[in-house]
Amino acid sequence: MIFFPAIDLFGGDVVRLTKGDFSKQKNYGLSPLETAKNFLEAGCTHIHIVDLEGAKEGRPCHLNVLEKISSLGMFVQYGGGLRSEGSIRDALSSGADRVMIGSLLFKNDDMPCHIASEFGPAAMPAIDVKAGKVVHSGWLSETDMTPKEALARLRKTGFSIFLVTNTDRDGMMSGTDPELYRELTEGKKDIVAAGGITTVNDIMSLNDLGTAGVIVGKSLYEGGITISDALKAASGSER
Repeated sequence: MIFFPAIDLFGGDVVRLTKGDFSKQKNYGLSPLETAKNFLEAGCTHIHIVDLEGAKEGRPCHLNVLEKISSLGMFVQYGGGLRSEGSIRDALSSGADRVMIGSLLFKNDDMPCHIASEFGPAAMPAIDVKAGKVVHSGWLSETDMTPKEALARLRKTGFSIFLVTNTDRDGMMSGTDPELYRELTEGKKDIVAAGGITTVNDIMSLNDLGTAGVIVGKSLYEGGITISDALKAASGSER
Protein backbone atom coordinates (compact mmCIF):
# COMPACT_ATOMS: atom_id res chain seq x y z
CA MET A 1 0.00 0.00 0.00
CA ILE A 2 1.28 3.46 -0.89
CA PHE A 3 1.62 6.07 1.83
CA PHE A 4 0.80 9.67 0.85
CA PRO A 5 1.71 12.46 3.26
CA ALA A 6 -0.67 15.36 2.65
CA ILE A 7 0.00 19.04 2.11
CA ASP A 8 -3.10 21.24 2.15
CA LEU A 9 -2.63 24.73 0.74
CA PHE A 10 -4.38 28.03 1.31
CA GLY A 11 -2.85 31.41 0.52
CA GLY A 12 0.48 29.73 -0.18
CA ASP A 13 0.63 28.27 3.33
CA VAL A 14 0.43 24.75 4.74
CA VAL A 15 -2.87 24.49 6.61
CA ARG A 16 -5.40 21.96 7.85
CA LEU A 17 -9.15 22.25 8.09
CA THR A 18 -11.49 20.41 10.44
CA LYS A 19 -14.14 18.48 8.47
CA GLY A 20 -13.57 20.77 5.49
CA ASP A 21 -14.73 23.87 7.37
CA PHE A 22 -12.83 26.94 6.13
CA SER A 23 -13.67 28.78 9.35
CA LYS A 24 -11.74 26.10 11.26
CA GLN A 25 -8.39 26.52 9.56
CA LYS A 26 -5.05 25.96 11.27
CA ASN A 27 -1.94 27.47 9.70
CA TYR A 28 1.25 25.57 10.53
CA GLY A 29 3.60 28.35 9.38
CA LEU A 30 5.50 25.95 7.13
CA SER A 31 6.88 26.32 3.64
CA PRO A 32 5.11 23.89 1.27
CA LEU A 33 8.33 23.21 -0.62
CA GLU A 34 10.41 22.63 2.52
CA THR A 35 7.67 20.40 3.92
CA ALA A 36 7.71 18.32 0.74
CA LYS A 37 11.51 18.11 0.90
CA ASN A 38 11.27 16.85 4.48
CA PHE A 39 8.82 14.15 3.40
CA LEU A 40 11.16 13.13 0.58
CA GLU A 41 14.19 12.99 2.88
CA ALA A 42 12.19 10.85 5.33
CA GLY A 43 11.65 8.25 2.61
CA CYS A 44 8.36 9.21 0.97
CA THR A 45 8.04 8.53 -2.76
CA HIS A 46 4.50 9.92 -3.17
CA ILE A 47 2.77 13.09 -2.00
CA HIS A 48 -0.83 14.30 -1.88
CA ILE A 49 -1.44 18.03 -2.44
CA VAL A 50 -4.82 19.68 -1.93
CA ASP A 51 -5.41 23.22 -3.16
CA LEU A 52 -8.03 24.25 -0.60
CA GLU A 53 -8.18 27.77 -1.96
CA GLY A 54 -8.76 26.28 -5.39
CA ALA A 55 -11.59 24.12 -4.06
CA LYS A 56 -13.20 27.23 -2.59
CA GLU A 57 -12.70 29.39 -5.68
CA GLY A 58 -13.46 26.71 -8.27
CA ARG A 59 -10.11 27.05 -10.04
CA PRO A 60 -6.54 25.98 -9.21
CA CYS A 61 -4.72 28.64 -7.19
CA HIS A 62 -1.37 26.98 -6.39
CA LEU A 63 0.04 25.73 -9.68
CA ASN A 64 3.28 27.59 -8.92
CA VAL A 65 3.68 25.55 -5.74
CA LEU A 66 2.83 22.38 -7.64
CA GLU A 67 5.60 23.11 -10.16
CA LYS A 68 8.19 23.52 -7.40
CA ILE A 69 7.19 20.38 -5.51
CA SER A 70 6.97 18.27 -8.66
CA SER A 71 10.58 19.18 -9.43
CA LEU A 72 11.65 17.13 -6.38
CA GLY A 73 10.89 13.89 -8.22
CA MET A 74 8.12 12.43 -6.06
CA PHE A 75 4.87 11.14 -7.52
CA VAL A 76 2.49 14.07 -7.05
CA GLN A 77 -1.25 13.65 -6.59
CA TYR A 78 -3.00 17.04 -6.87
CA GLY A 79 -6.54 18.33 -6.57
CA GLY A 80 -8.74 21.24 -5.62
CA GLY A 81 -10.69 23.43 -8.03
CA LEU A 82 -10.17 21.22 -11.09
CA ARG A 83 -13.63 21.79 -12.55
CA SER A 84 -12.82 21.99 -16.26
CA GLU A 85 -10.71 20.08 -18.76
CA GLY A 86 -8.50 23.13 -19.07
CA SER A 87 -7.72 23.20 -15.37
CA ILE A 88 -6.96 19.47 -15.43
CA ARG A 89 -4.50 20.02 -18.27
CA ASP A 90 -2.96 22.97 -16.43
CA ALA A 91 -2.35 20.84 -13.34
CA LEU A 92 -0.83 18.00 -15.36
CA SER A 93 1.39 20.37 -17.32
CA SER A 94 2.48 21.95 -14.02
CA GLY A 95 3.85 18.61 -12.86
CA ALA A 96 1.01 16.61 -11.33
CA ASP A 97 1.28 12.88 -12.05
CA ARG A 98 -2.33 12.32 -11.07
CA VAL A 99 -5.22 14.73 -10.56
CA MET A 100 -8.21 14.35 -8.25
CA ILE A 101 -11.54 15.26 -9.79
CA GLY A 102 -14.85 15.49 -7.97
CA SER A 103 -17.33 18.19 -8.96
CA LEU A 104 -16.79 17.81 -12.70
CA LEU A 105 -17.75 14.14 -12.60
CA PHE A 106 -20.94 14.55 -10.60
CA LYS A 107 -22.49 17.50 -12.42
CA ASN A 108 -22.64 15.94 -15.89
CA ASP A 109 -23.62 12.32 -16.59
CA ASP A 110 -21.52 12.18 -19.77
CA MET A 111 -18.38 13.60 -18.22
CA PRO A 112 -16.99 10.51 -16.40
CA CYS A 113 -16.60 8.47 -19.60
CA HIS A 114 -15.06 11.43 -21.40
CA ILE A 115 -12.58 12.23 -18.63
CA ALA A 116 -11.58 8.57 -18.21
CA SER A 117 -11.00 8.28 -21.95
CA GLU A 118 -9.17 11.59 -22.24
CA PHE A 119 -6.85 11.35 -19.24
CA GLY A 120 -6.65 7.63 -18.39
CA PRO A 121 -4.82 6.71 -15.17
CA ALA A 122 -3.80 10.35 -14.62
CA ALA A 123 -7.39 11.08 -13.54
CA MET A 124 -8.65 9.90 -10.16
CA PRO A 125 -12.29 10.42 -9.14
CA ALA A 126 -12.63 11.92 -5.67
CA ILE A 127 -15.54 10.35 -3.82
CA ASP A 128 -16.09 12.50 -0.76
CA VAL A 129 -18.51 11.02 1.76
CA LYS A 130 -20.55 13.02 4.26
CA ALA A 131 -23.28 11.43 6.37
CA GLY A 132 -23.39 8.46 4.00
CA LYS A 133 -23.80 10.48 0.79
CA VAL A 134 -21.37 11.72 -1.85
CA VAL A 135 -20.63 15.45 -1.73
CA HIS A 136 -18.63 17.73 -4.03
CA SER A 137 -17.74 21.40 -4.70
CA GLY A 138 -15.60 21.76 -1.60
CA TRP A 139 -17.90 19.31 0.24
CA LEU A 140 -20.70 21.88 0.09
CA SER A 141 -23.01 20.22 -2.47
CA GLU A 142 -24.67 16.90 -1.68
CA THR A 143 -25.75 14.25 -4.18
CA ASP A 144 -28.32 11.52 -3.63
CA MET A 145 -25.70 8.82 -4.27
CA THR A 146 -24.12 6.57 -1.68
CA PRO A 147 -20.36 6.00 -2.06
CA LYS A 148 -21.02 2.42 -3.14
CA GLU A 149 -23.36 3.61 -5.91
CA ALA A 150 -20.91 6.27 -7.06
CA LEU A 151 -18.00 3.84 -7.08
CA ALA A 152 -19.94 1.21 -9.04
CA ARG A 153 -20.88 3.80 -11.64
CA LEU A 154 -17.37 5.20 -11.98
CA ARG A 155 -15.69 1.77 -12.11
CA LYS A 156 -17.75 1.04 -15.23
CA THR A 157 -16.44 4.13 -17.03
CA GLY A 158 -12.80 3.04 -17.10
CA PHE A 159 -11.15 4.74 -14.14
CA SER A 160 -8.51 2.62 -12.42
CA ILE A 161 -8.00 4.39 -9.08
CA PHE A 162 -10.34 6.21 -6.70
CA LEU A 163 -9.92 8.54 -3.73
CA VAL A 164 -12.52 7.93 -1.02
CA THR A 165 -12.57 10.44 1.84
CA ASN A 166 -14.69 10.26 4.96
CA THR A 167 -15.27 13.99 5.39
CA ASP A 168 -16.94 13.53 8.77
CA ARG A 169 -13.60 12.37 10.16
CA ASP A 170 -11.25 14.58 8.14
CA GLY A 171 -8.98 16.64 10.39
CA MET A 172 -10.57 15.17 13.52
CA MET A 173 -7.76 12.71 14.37
CA SER A 174 -10.56 10.33 15.35
CA GLY A 175 -9.42 7.25 13.45
CA THR A 176 -10.36 5.80 10.11
CA ASP A 177 -13.69 4.23 9.12
CA PRO A 178 -12.82 0.59 8.32
CA GLU A 179 -16.43 -0.37 7.64
CA LEU A 180 -16.67 2.16 4.81
CA TYR A 181 -13.60 0.74 3.07
CA ARG A 182 -14.54 -2.86 3.79
CA GLU A 183 -17.81 -2.25 1.94
CA LEU A 184 -16.14 -0.53 -1.02
CA THR A 185 -12.98 -2.51 -1.78
CA GLU A 186 -14.80 -5.64 -3.02
CA GLY A 187 -11.49 -7.42 -3.51
CA LYS A 188 -10.18 -4.68 -5.80
CA LYS A 189 -7.01 -2.77 -4.94
CA ASP A 190 -8.17 0.52 -6.42
CA ILE A 191 -9.06 2.76 -3.46
CA VAL A 192 -6.93 5.41 -1.78
CA ALA A 193 -8.32 6.10 1.69
CA ALA A 194 -8.43 9.45 3.49
CA GLY A 195 -10.10 11.11 6.44
CA GLY A 196 -9.28 10.76 10.13
CA ILE A 197 -6.33 8.40 9.66
CA THR A 198 -4.32 8.98 12.80
CA THR A 199 -2.35 5.97 14.04
CA VAL A 200 -0.21 3.08 12.87
CA ASN A 201 -3.15 0.80 13.64
CA ASP A 202 -5.37 2.81 11.29
CA ILE A 203 -2.87 2.34 8.47
CA MET A 204 -2.41 -1.37 9.18
CA SER A 205 -6.19 -1.84 9.25
CA LEU A 206 -6.55 -0.23 5.82
CA ASN A 207 -3.64 -2.25 4.48
CA ASP A 208 -5.34 -5.44 5.67
CA LEU A 209 -8.54 -4.39 3.88
CA GLY A 210 -6.65 -4.13 0.59
CA THR A 211 -6.71 -0.39 -0.04
CA ALA A 212 -4.20 0.80 -2.62
CA GLY A 213 -3.09 3.84 -0.70
CA VAL A 214 -3.56 5.87 2.46
CA ILE A 215 -3.39 9.63 3.01
CA VAL A 216 -2.31 11.13 6.33
CA GLY A 217 -2.27 14.85 7.06
CA LYS A 218 -3.01 16.38 10.45
CA SER A 219 -1.59 13.49 12.46
CA LEU A 220 1.82 14.03 10.83
CA TYR A 221 1.85 17.71 11.75
CA GLU A 222 0.61 17.23 15.31
CA GLY A 223 2.74 14.29 16.41
CA GLY A 224 0.19 11.51 16.15
CA ILE A 225 2.39 9.45 13.86
CA THR A 226 5.87 9.64 12.34
CA ILE A 227 6.74 9.25 8.68
CA SER A 228 8.95 6.28 9.52
CA ASP A 229 6.18 4.42 11.34
CA ALA A 230 3.63 5.31 8.66
CA LEU A 231 5.85 3.94 5.90
CA LYS A 232 6.46 0.71 7.83
CA ALA A 233 2.74 0.25 8.46
CA ALA A 234 1.88 0.89 4.83
CA SER A 235 4.48 -1.64 3.68
CA GLY A 236 3.18 -4.23 6.13
CA SER A 237 6.46 -4.45 8.04
CA GLU A 238 5.10 -2.75 11.20
CA ARG A 239 3.56 -5.62 13.16
